[in-house]
Amino acid sequence: MGSRQYIPLKLNASGVMPIIFAQAIMFVPGMIGGAFDDTSFGQWMQVQFSDIFGWAYNLLFAFLIIIFTYFYTAITVPTNKMADDLKRSGGFIPGIRPGKETGDYLDKIMSLITLPGSIFLALLAVLPAIVVKLLDVQAGWALFYGGTSLLIMVGVAIDTVQQVNSYLLNRHYDGLMKTGKNRKVA
Repeated sequence: MGSRQYIPLKLNASGVMPIIFAQAIMFVPGMIGGAFDDTSFGQWMQVQFSDIFGWAYNLLFAFLIIIFTYFYTAITVPTNKMADDLKRSGGFIPGIRPGKETGDYLDKIMSLITLPGSIFLALLAVLPAIVVKLLDVQAGWALFYGGTSLLIMVGVAIDTVQQVNSYLLNRHYDGLMKTGKNRKVA
């Protein structure tokens, strides 16, 4: 009714799935090196890609994470459905025609915001290797407290806070919600 609304688009819509996909593929370079074991190329591949804290391993790992982030976001974020829902409810994006053009626009926006999200995800995934190489921290500590573990812990904490807030709002606990970000407006 004349008020501005927004469409919540996530910076990292794919979560940890690109890291899992990339990790599953990272055995392939070592396998290729094993196939050419008698050559210097094969030996180089095995040496470079057997060390999970090495630079070659982590550069390829980060590149795969960026690629898989785009892929997973493209298949899980239904921009055409979002555009159809907007059109059906009478909503629109100013300056963009409802329907296919809105879907294309949302797809373009998702592609633009996925880039920094994918780079951040890749940096977070190779963080343990950076910490081990540059700060000389023990590998076990870096793997436990860095990278994917950190992302999962923060994600679980955020989800828990959201569930508690929604439970409190559903139960109308006005006394508990008088202060803070999610208080009810009378």
